[in-house]
Amino acid sequence: MGKHKKWKLEEKIKIVKEFKAGTTISYLCNKYGVSGSGTISRWNDEYDKGILKRTYGTIRLKYHIQNKYPNIIINHKKIKRYKRALGLSVVVRKKKPLSAIRAKEKNLTNKAQYLIECNFKSNEFGLKQSSDVSYIKCSDGTLYLSAVKDYFNKEIVSFSTSNNNNIELIKASYKNIEPKTGKIINTDQGTVYFAYEYVRLAKSLGFERSMSHKGHCWENCPIENWFSQLKEEWLRPIGKITRKQATEEIKKYVHWYNHERIQKSLGYLSPVQYRLKYQNQLSFYLVST
Repeated sequence: MGKHKKWKLEEKIKIVKEFKAGTTISYLCNKYGVSGSGTISRWNDEYDKGILKRTYGTIRLKYHIQNKYPNIIINHKKIKRYKRALGLSVVVRKKKPLSAIRAKEKNLTNKAQYLIECNFKSNEFGLKQSSDVSYIKCSDGTLYLSAVKDYFNKEIVSFSTSNNNNIELIKASYKNIEPKTGKIINTDQGTVYFAYEYVRLAKSLGFERSMSHKGHCWENCPIENWFSQLKEEWLRPIGKITRKQATEEIKKYVHWYNHERIQKSLGYLSPVQYRLKYQNQLSFYLVST
């Protein structure tokens, strides 16, 4: 019985900790009869200072608690009850309607075929990747973010920010791209991707260019979805900030996304955890054979 009561207290502390954003610690501690000083002393590391920012839904939160606190046994129904009691909800990204009409194609120089063909799966890390540029409105102007996302484990393998949307931004954002036989990087039909410098960049890094059809944003949805996650989960709750501040926040989010943010499609592992698991399994197979 004593052990059961201890677990119940721990459950209260963990749920309060994961959802404390948007209310006061003292209110939650008083509501659930938890010592305020004792609770705060357990929240010293940076990860536990509200970094989840209402990102995880009920199921994902269940696996997060299970992974981070293996001594706690709690199911999704109890998590739902805590959320209802606290009046908390997660951020839901708005779905954008897809156009069913294909824009008239132009026969442009340096145009590449769409090699992905909406197959967003990959059996190997570094073989198929998605890249694009996103605009971020800041208090002192527009910040441009270029990033590359891997299809295998959804990891952001390289990125860069700039005050200008040009080929120099693309070059900087590809700095961590590693050459690989048969590698494909898909983009939209932005002006920078038609540039001769980008064509030369593709040759020097050893990847084949692929371009979505004009007006078909869903054909490059892996990176488009990630831009939406970044803005809704991290930047929008912060509010208007300067370009310098936005750059720092993007760095924080990329690190958290790659190393901490678990995903259902990856077996409730983060992108880096999934990649390392795959590499370990591959090494074991090669050694055993």
